[in-house]
Amino acid sequence: MNGESFHLNLMKSGEVRSSSPVRLRVMMPLLAMLATIGLVVWWGSSLAQSIIISAQIKTIEADIDAKRKDHSEVMEQQGLVRELRLQIEQLEYYGNGVRAVGEPLAKLAEVTPVRIQMTELSISPLPPQNLTPPGKKGPPLWGPTTNVETQKLVIAGRATRETPVQAMMESLDADEFAGLVTKARKVNSFRQDSSQSKDGRRLLAFEVEYTMPERRFSK
Repeated sequence: MNGESFHLNLMKSGEVRSSSPVRLRVMMPLLAMLATIGLVVWWGSSLAQSIIISAQIKTIEADIDAKRKDHSEVMEQQGLVRELRLQIEQLEYYGNGVRAVGEPLAKLAEVTPVRIQMTELSISPLPPQNLTPPGKKGPPLWGPTTNVETQKLVIAGRATRETPVQAMMESLDADEFAGLVTKARKVNSFRQDSSQSKDGRRLLAFEVEYTMPERRFSK
């Protein structure tokens, strides 16, 4: 031998130990336990968050239901307001279509010459509306297609001569009588009457027919 040494490894492979101070068989259970704890914590956190979100959803849904009910009531009230406004508008149209003849007739009494004796002052009734369909297969009409509300104002009386009657007709041409009569008039009769005035003169009997203005319902 020249001084060289020999090392013999008499340990079996199963007897070999790791140099690490923490053994793997100890760490594996710890890691598994930590992983399980982490999963439990994550699951619990997820469950709690799910419960919170579900509660928020229920709260929001309840709020939406309450607001939906309020919205329905508001829409119903708005519909009622629109209906009432339409009714008011329709009543205003009817009001615009009313013939106010009281004031013009009172003015007529003021402008009628004293030499005229009134015997008739009448307004003709409205003619019946013809709502017959234009054809046999046509639908019924909702209203008249032509103006049927034109009425006539008849003024009849006696006068000593023709001049007072002409003066009365000229007075009725003024704008203040535009709501009572139009410019369209027709003298139906102008003749000698059998009656006499106080001074013994024969009187003239007259009858004048005026066309009254159409009723307009618009503003």
